[in-house]
Amino acid sequence: MSRPLAALGMFLFAPSIGSYEELEHTWNFKWAKPDPIGSPPVKQWMGKGDEELSIIGGVWPEIQPSGTWKIDRLAKVAGLGVPLVFLSGSGTVFGLWCVEQIHKRDTLIEEWGIPGAIEYEIYLSKYTGGIGGWPF
Repeated sequence: MSRPLAALGMFLFAPSIGSYEELEHTWNFKWAKPDPIGSPPVKQWMGKGDEELSIIGGVWPEIQPSGTWKIDRLAKVAGLGVPLVFLSGSGTVFGLWCVEQIHKRDTLIEEWGIPGAIEYEIYLSKYTGGIGGWPF
């Protein structure tokens, strides 16, 4: 197996088993915009919002057969409601993340309905609870 690019819990992203092409990191910040009578709106800082990750990639069953089950299995684990650790292949720990949504598309359908490609998008939000009193 090739060196992993990243891992989400026990799910590896690597060229030989299906990697991702895009990793998008979003930080949200909250600003209220009250409309005072007789004057223009004034922005008021409300605090940090959600931190989000989007992982977009694909699996090509013909050259990555061991990756074909990954997205379905990840959806089952996400259904348990347990945050997962996300870390990069270089060792950077991004912390705990909640799987909010998974999109999976089977494309290039071949004989017997077997997909020639499986495209996916995984949407995560940063877990802001704590484990044993330690916030992550």
